[in-house]
Amino acid sequence: MTNQTITADELEKFTTNNRREILFYLHQLINDGERISVIFHEGSETVLTVLLDVAEVENMLIFDWGGSEISNRKLMQSDRNFFVCSPHGVKNQFMTGPIYETIYKKRPAFSTRLPDHYTRLQRREFFRMVLPMTRRPPCIIRREEGPTMQLSVVDISIGGIAAELPGGKLPFENGQVLPRARIELKGIGTLEVDLEVRNSSEVQRGGKVSGRIGCQFAKLSHTMEHQLQRFITDVQREERARLGS
Repeated sequence: MTNQTITADELEKFTTNNRREILFYLHQLINDGERISVIFHEGSETVLTVLLDVAEVENMLIFDWGGSEISNRKLMQSDRNFFVCSPHGVKNQFMTGPIYETIYKKRPAFSTRLPDHYTRLQRREFFRMVLPMTRRPPCIIRREEGPTMQLSVVDISIGGIAAELPGGKLPFENGQVLPRARIELKGIGTLEVDLEVRNSSEVQRGGKVSGRIGCQFAKLSHTMEHQLQRFITDVQREERARLGS
């Protein structure tokens, strides 16, 4: 997905100016240690960083000092700065004004005013929900060779899941079918379903590497689909309550 493929109406649809929602998305990026590109000088310069903290009272966002001192100094001379990342394949982006030098936990860092708008560009065949840390169910995979593996489901939809396990790349290939995987939907029930691996990769957050697979459900029954819909609805309800909406 690129900016060229997004119409103005679609961009507005995926953009929020609700402060509570913006704070929720920023805290999610902080908690996940998501790496973010800061693009400035009309797209000619980039600094790679991670968000560190949100100072709500001061209305400031704090993020890490970049690796290049030259780029850091250039960044502090820029008045328009575009932050972009793609956690779990969903493009997140927001714009801020001037960048300031600060100290965070006795180390140099940057600060900037919190964004007024936040965009999450998500267009998929099925609505996929990125799950908060407290609602990520285990996915237990039995293998013919090797020990049983327990992954953590990081996003979910009626069509499939993405799941992660700390360590290196997972030993699965695209197109491989993982039979009778068990997904424990707390408070809803247990799914036992075949998963077809669609992609496999490594993700790095805060210096830690995890193996990640994206899987498609094979032959999902109506009962299982109903359980999934209930689970997604429950998580959405909890998140709306947290946001006060």
